[in-house]
Amino acid sequence: MKILLISHTCQSPTEGQPKAELLHAMPDLDLRVLIPDRWKHYGAWRSVKFVDQAAAKYHVGAVRWPWVGPAQCYLHYYPELPKILRDFQPDIIDLWEEPWALVSAHAVWLRDRMLPGAKIISETEQNINRVLPPPFEQFRRYTLKHADFVIGRSREALSITHDKGYRGSGEVVPNAVDAKLFVPRARAMCRQETGLGDWCTAEDFLVGYAGRLVEEKGLADLVAAVAQCPREVKLLFVGDGPFKAALELQIQQLNLADRTRIIPAVPLQKLPMLMNSMNVFALPSRTTATWKEQFGRVIIESHACAVPVIGSNSGAIADVVGDAGLVVPESDPGALAAAISQLNADRNGAAEMGRRGFERVQREFSWESVARQMAAIYQRCNSKNQTLVTA
Repeated sequence: MKILLISHTCQSPTEGQPKAELLHAMPDLDLRVLIPDRWKHYGAWRSVKFVDQAAAKYHVGAVRWPWVGPAQCYLHYYPELPKILRDFQPDIIDLWEEPWALVSAHAVWLRDRMLPGAKIISETEQNINRVLPPPFEQFRRYTLKHADFVIGRSREALSITHDKGYRGSGEVVPNAVDAKLFVPRARAMCRQETGLGDWCTAEDFLVGYAGRLVEEKGLADLVAAVAQCPREVKLLFVGDGPFKAALELQIQQLNLADRTRIIPAVPLQKLPMLMNSMNVFALPSRTTATWKEQFGRVIIESHACAVPVIGSNSGAIADVVGDAGLVVPESDPGALAAAISQLNADRNGAAEMGRRGFERVQREFSWESVARQMAAIYQRCNSKNQTLVTA
C-alpha cells in the first residue's frame, strides 16, 4: 500500500518524523513524506533536519507562499505535487495539514483529476467552531466534501468537521510523546542537576510550566494562585515569550520573587530533567475568541515523566489529563490554588496520579501506539470492502 503523507510537521525530527519512521518500518506500507524546504515556526524560519539515520523516504519540496500576510502558513502549496502524484501513484494521500489550507484543497483537486481511486485522509486540530474568512471556509468545505476519512486531534475537532458538512467516517488520533526520552527520574537528582536544588528543597512543592510565555496560557492565573498557597509551594517557568515582562512585574507585585524562577527555553532533550524536578505541571489555559487549547502536548510529556497535571477546562485539556491530574475552571486563580494545595497536602495521591499518567502514555500517547493506530486506519481506508464506523 502506497501512502503519501503531506506534512510540514514532519520537517521536524521531534514533532513529526518519529511517526513517519515507525510507519515506514511497518510491513506492507510504502511511505513517502512530502515536507517543505522552509517553514516559519513561532516567528523563526527553519530548514529541514532529519532524525539520526532516517529511513523513511522524504521529499523536500520547494514550497510556495509558506508565510503570507494574515493568512500565515495557510496559503502554502507545492508546485511539484502533480509530478509526485504521477510518479508515485499513492493509494492514500494523508493530509497532515488543516483542511482549510490551500495545500489540502490543492491535493484534493489534483487527486480528483489524476488519481480518482486514491483515498484522501484529512487531519485537523481546530476545535473552535467559527466561520473562516474567504477563501479558507471554502477550502475547508471543499476538502471535507471530498475526503474519505477525517482524523481529529480531539473529539471537539472531529465534531466540528461534521458541523462543516463532513458526512464520512472519522477517528480521534492524539498527539504523541517520545516515551524513551520522557521517562520518570528521581526528583532530588533532577533538581540538583538542573541547578534548582539549592532553591527548591525536598520539602518544597514545585509547580511548573514549560512552553511559550503568552497570556492565553493563563500564566497570570498561575502566579495569582501560587500567591494564595503555602510558602513551600514554589513556581518554575521554562520558556520565553511576549508575556514574560508582565509575569515578572506580577511576581514582584505579589512578593513572589523568592518563590519563583523563570528560565529560558531549553532543547527538548533537556526538558525531561526539568519536568522531573516538578511535583506538578500546570496548564491553566484561557479560551479566547480565536483559540483554545487544541491538545496540550506538554501534558503527555509530563505524564510520561509520571508528573501529575493541573489543567483548566479549556479545549481538549480535560480529555488529555484524564484521571492523571485535576481540572479546574479557566480564569479562576482561587480554584487553581485549591487544586495545588490539595496535591501539596496529599503528595502520595499526587504521585499516584502521576503513575496513572505514565501508564496511559504507554497505552495511548507514545509514538508507537499512534503509529499503530494510523496504520490500522490506512488498512481500513484502503480496503475495497471497508465498513467504516462514523465517530
